[in-house]
Amino acid sequence: MRKTILVLLLLLWCIPALVSAQHILESTLTLPRSGEEIIKQQVDYKDPGRSGANVLWDFGQQETVNEEYTLSYSSPELIKDSFYIMGLDTILQQNLAGGSLLIGAEHNTMYYYYLTGNRLWVLGHENPTTLLHYTQPLIAGFYPLSYGNGCSYDYQAEGLYSSSVPFTSDGEAQLQADAYGMMILPSGDTLRHVLRTRTVQTIRQVFESVDSTTTEQHSSIETFKWYSKGYRYPVFETIRTTVLIENDTAETVNFETAFFFPPQEQYYLEEDVANAALLEEETGTVVDPWAGLTWNIFPNPVKNSDLSVEIYLPRNANNVHIQLRNPMGLVVSDKHSGFFAAGTHAFGVDTRTLPVGNYILDIWLDEKLISEIILKR
Repeated sequence: MRKTILVLLLLLWCIPALVSAQHILESTLTLPRSGEEIIKQQVDYKDPGRSGANVLWDFGQQETVNEEYTLSYSSPELIKDSFYIMGLDTILQQNLAGGSLLIGAEHNTMYYYYLTGNRLWVLGHENPTTLLHYTQPLIAGFYPLSYGNGCSYDYQAEGLYSSSVPFTSDGEAQLQADAYGMMILPSGDTLRHVLRTRTVQTIRQVFESVDSTTTEQHSSIETFKWYSKGYRYPVFETIRTTVLIENDTAETVNFETAFFFPPQEQYYLEEDVANAALLEEETGTVVDPWAGLTWNIFPNPVKNSDLSVEIYLPRNANNVHIQLRNPMGLVVSDKHSGFFAAGTHAFGVDTRTLPVGNYILDIWLDEKLISEIILKR
């Protein structure tokens, strides 16, 4: 095993780093503000793709499911006797006093937030069917956040389902900025300097029935958000929930969806001077002829399907050569694709007949090499 890992590292050691201007999430530029309302669109779900540097996310073909999905924020002082007050004692006990409260309303659900220092916490949420209060708050934001950085926190909660079934919940939330690159939006617009965050929340819920018997469920929520320089709110978001079954040894997808935040909706936010200034910045002179090269490879791990490759070329590539190698460096798939014009391209790599294990995908663009480790399951 150690020999296999060493060979993989040696094969990737000489790959040149691709340089790209990275977007850093600052609280002053990213946090939602009271009085603001954003209209987002629910669209078809698509695999978020790989993590890492210089990623291409092509969401240009996503179909709209719901055109108007309103997200609004307000000051909690405007809402009397709301249950969010229940969480304040916990906050104060944890020496997190001195922050500010915010309420977000989305799809018939009220979310209660608390900002202190460089952390954004969730105190709870409520809707017609569920009331949940975090006795140990859930992390929702960490600032400043740059590529490769993140944090993780445990949380605990108690709640009431259908006004009659009490439950408790606990788990861990991990937040990380796991990728940056370029994005093609459902509107067809292209955004550069995009930073993606990944949040994974593990959930253990214990329900208590009328006869005092308990039922325990395990699940997880994976949320990806894409932020672009000059915009306060995300420009895209995917949500995927899974439920653990068979004694927590297997997962089944329970729900998955995606949301597109049209950039023009954020142009009209009042007094967002800092983000407006970022949008007006002029880009410098490009020295690297391959600057702007971005790509995405998914799914990874791959099972019995083609490996999908999406790539944006900032210039023509006269000789595109695609190879798949096993950990010992032996070529198991070799394809010459010839000329690719500047722009976006998509193609598949057949992995169905390959044995389970690690492979290396090499994509030569003339003298430029892209290399990614692929896991076949």
